[in-house]
Amino acid sequence: MKRPPATGGHKGSGEELFLDILEQMKKSYLESLSSLNLAAETIMDEFKHFFAMFQTSYRLQVKQYPLYRFEVRVKTWESIAEKIQRKDEYKNAASLDDIPDLIGFFIIVELGEDVEKVVKLFEKEKKELFRFSNITSLTHHPTRHENGKMTHHYDGVYTWNNLNFNFEIQVRSEVENLWSNIEHMSFYKNKVKSRNDRILNRLKEHSYNLLLQADDVLSILRRERMKNDMLDLKEKMMDALEGLFDEIKIRDVEAISGYMYECWAMPFDRMTVEDFEHFFASSVKVGDGEVRELLEAYRPDRTHRRLHRYLKENLTLSDSVILKIGIATNEPYAALEYLLSDMEEACCSSCGEWVDYDDADFFAARVEMRGDFYCRDCARKILKYCESCGSVLTSGKICLACASRLAEKNRDK
Repeated sequence: MKRPPATGGHKGSGEELFLDILEQMKKSYLESLSSLNLAAETIMDEFKHFFAMFQTSYRLQVKQYPLYRFEVRVKTWESIAEKIQRKDEYKNAASLDDIPDLIGFFIIVELGEDVEKVVKLFEKEKKELFRFSNITSLTHHPTRHENGKMTHHYDGVYTWNNLNFNFEIQVRSEVENLWSNIEHMSFYKNKVKSRNDRILNRLKEHSYNLLLQADDVLSILRRERMKNDMLDLKEKMMDALEGLFDEIKIRDVEAISGYMYECWAMPFDRMTVEDFEHFFASSVKVGDGEVRELLEAYRPDRTHRRLHRYLKENLTLSDSVILKIGIATNEPYAALEYLLSDMEEACCSSCGEWVDYDDADFFAARVEMRGDFYCRDCARKILKYCESCGSVLTSGKICLACASRLAEKNRDK
């Protein structure tokens, strides 16, 4: 978007100069409004396409129903002018290019636990977003709320017809979105100060924490709902899979059922054992050689290299069946990415690769669960271990527990 013309020849006061710039920005805004609205809708369409590509591998769906939705708005001129006058960081704004959130984009997920899935999606697939869309920049700005909860904002740039459009993304749960709307109407717009502000702020904080507790309860309810849905599904699938795949175990059926439940939009409650047998019939025809070829041909991103190698070396029967289903239904990479995502437990704090708890390399690092996580190779390079018990040290050569025991032993002497 074009910058307003310079006003170096203006002879009035500072206030008049500010009002002159503001008037030019308003004119530019009104001229660009139709383009801003079109850009906003296009940005939303591109994010919809991007999320649809990765919603399976990042667990942003249940039965293929998305756990997210989008909202978008173009900032009104009144809101822009009020922001420029209220916030010091915008006092030198000379054009609309200096306003980072002309377009406000909201990604609203079902629960708080789903917010981190979106953050991880952006962290790991940002290059793919730039590759398949006209979004050219996306910068993460995490901030910590007073109660310790992390909030996530992104500043982005959308380039279209040689014009750059600034936009802001806010990632929220449904509960956080509800609170944001309440706060905006009841507190943000009400600027009248009173001696009861302190009490109101405490009540506001208490209300917010109550909503977060509601989010925790809803998370439990979702897990229980999924368990109930899975009970009947696993029983039917056990009968179907036993007749098709040799040596199938309950744990294999549980893993395959999880994959089916999260990735396939099927009327599981109405399906019979025969229906499942018919669905799996084409998967039985896929040979083990095709599964190996898929694993060898796949090129994981940097963070999944370790898990990909582990999967190839430790392929279970359920892993093989899931990949055969993927191959038979022409979605082999989606099935493989689901398995890699399912293995994720801890990310190495040094190299950034994901390490599974079942991976021997993870245990070789001997890292306490409350601390940072490292893969075996990075642990050998970075960490130091207690010379007595072998636990990870933060300083010295002996851990505090061993030092305490040695001191007690010396006292006894």
